[in-house]
Amino acid sequence: MEYHIDRSALKFWTEKEMRLEGAHLLDLCNEALGQGQPVWTPFLGQALANWLEGILQREGLAFRLEGGFPDAERVRFLMVEDPDVLDNVPSEIRALQATPADPRGKLDHRQVLGSLMGLGLKREVIGDIRLTEQCCFVAVAQEIADFLLSQWDKAGRERIRVEAVEKDVEIPLEQGKERRITAASSRIDAVASSGFNVSRTMFQELIQQGKVKRNDRMVAKADLEVKPGDILSCRGYGRMRLLEFQETRKGRMAWNVILYTPHKH
Repeated sequence: MEYHIDRSALKFWTEKEMRLEGAHLLDLCNEALGQGQPVWTPFLGQALANWLEGILQREGLAFRLEGGFPDAERVRFLMVEDPDVLDNVPSEIRALQATPADPRGKLDHRQVLGSLMGLGLKREVIGDIRLTEQCCFVAVAQEIADFLLSQWDKAGRERIRVEAVEKDVEIPLEQGKERRITAASSRIDAVASSGFNVSRTMFQELIQQGKVKRNDRMVAKADLEVKPGDILSCRGYGRMRLLEFQETRKGRMAWNVILYTPHKH
């Protein structure tokens, strides 16, 4: 296969799994260049999406981002060689709504994602999962939507009803709480331990256990520097979006953040 895009871009990734995913995305880019046909990527987390967007901009390949929801974190790229056809390609993302059969039932992110993976699906065909008090909305690749409508009937212990979301239904923005926190530095262990309200020592242990991610990439070192726009997640504690910071008179870092905590039963 003749590659049109410089493969040296893969050196950006140190993790073998991310390098393999990146190689697959470059193959898809070359399909869009070589065949002149629209090509969709799988759903991508923030790290891969940012990397791919930079490559597409550098190569001058026209693209469109879609996540299915307002302000989606997981997105698919539509890539075309001819920018004139970009707006004429229909979406290949569908939104589904899952509601507990028991009006008192509650869903959480882990239940929903686990039940979808339990049906034999890969994470790459599933976008954001957005929870409300009454139900959840899930963005999925179009090719699996009908399968889920007929086969997905349980999440955790909850029996669910699943239906397609009509285009005129307004899907709510993910609800989070804006807070102001202070930290001794911009190291991830300092900022995240303050935001998640755990001790710095405990958060360092969570990093060692592989439970912490920044922008959808596993964090290996507690001294990693964070910046505005980063999304930090910690298994069992939720997620945090960093907005902006300023230095206080006492030399500490005051951050504005949005906290998304796990949905509890």
